[in-house]
Amino acid sequence: MAIEFPTYNGVEVASLPPPGYEVDFDNRKQQKWLEHILIFCFMAPIALMALLQRFYTKIFLSKGLQIDDFFMLLGWLTAILTQVLMLTSISKRLFCSHSFEMPLADYESYALYSYVTAPIYMMCNGFTKLSLLLFYLQISPQTWFRRAVWVSIAVVSLSSLIIVCFMYFGCSPPQKAFRLKTEGHCVNAGIFYIATAVSNIVTDVILFVLPIPMVYALRMPRIQKFGAMMVFGIGSITIGTSVVRLALLPVVLKSPDPSWDGCPADVWTFVEANLFIICGSMPTLRKFFKHLMPRLMGSSGQSSGYRNPASPGPSNTLQSGGNVISRLRHKRKSYAQFASDGEENELQDFRGGDTTKKQRSVTVTTADQSQVPGDNHSDEGAILQTKSFTLQYN
Repeated sequence: MAIEFPTYNGVEVASLPPPGYEVDFDNRKQQKWLEHILIFCFMAPIALMALLQRFYTKIFLSKGLQIDDFFMLLGWLTAILTQVLMLTSISKRLFCSHSFEMPLADYESYALYSYVTAPIYMMCNGFTKLSLLLFYLQISPQTWFRRAVWVSIAVVSLSSLIIVCFMYFGCSPPQKAFRLKTEGHCVNAGIFYIATAVSNIVTDVILFVLPIPMVYALRMPRIQKFGAMMVFGIGSITIGTSVVRLALLPVVLKSPDPSWDGCPADVWTFVEANLFIICGSMPTLRKFFKHLMPRLMGSSGQSSGYRNPASPGPSNTLQSGGNVISRLRHKRKSYAQFASDGEENELQDFRGGDTTKKQRSVTVTTADQSQVPGDNHSDEGAILQTKSFTLQYN
């Protein structure tokens, strides 16, 4: 039996307009279309610059690109694709227009854009979260931390895969989702979408909370701990956007006019998609600006809590040696400070032939800033000093 749809002024439509509403099929009303364009024009370039900064830092200032960068690239591509598809639909007066003010063929085009775009956006969500979690694996060898990260990776991967598959195959046959006259049925997705929105918020909170104990336990000045926590804290902005979208979701799911009522939530989709990339690229910002503006950011020795190398006395060597000894004493009991660019610690194990005591040779190399005539701030006047000593312990 063929599925029938109502007609209005001789035009077949998905639904009838409310009484008293004057329908204009040729000049449909739209809301918040300008907001979508402005957010894309403002935030998309920032997201691109953040991504390029991340790649530059990884390639030229670090160990090169790794798997977390690959997932962030996939996240950026899906974020751009999501926004381009939605803007294309807006330009055709589909998104952000009244459902009852579209001919049925146009409404089916709107449904097709929704069918394609929503899963791509969920892929963006999953790729960027996986990128951040894979980055977490590189910052601490602690067993509990790595196990928690791997569990989070499994949760994000499975939930993203389930949601994407549900969006593509929630109707039987799948084309029923955008070909309204096709016979078949679709699962009522309301409760499922609410549950997935809540799970997204939970995983966002996990991503924010997970590194805090590890950062707090680092042996570094409080100001650096605060700065590191701020990097992860800024990433938690996406929690707020997820909450806003969750608050708007029930209205959309119950609406007989989803193309219109879903428009405010779509605005936050644009914001969130770009924030995924911007926040996900922030961990490399300090190294990037330290390379770009070394005097403003300070030397690595200063940022690591060492005294000014230009100051007299052997404090550099003693403090460096103290850090190494502390690492030997507390190995596996506390977190080691992140390696600094201006210091090099080499540990070499050896055992004497007949001695009953264990020995470890420690070489500490520090940079002593000698004053260069004519340039009190020159980094080229640094003199490397190497101190070697042997630790004996039972």
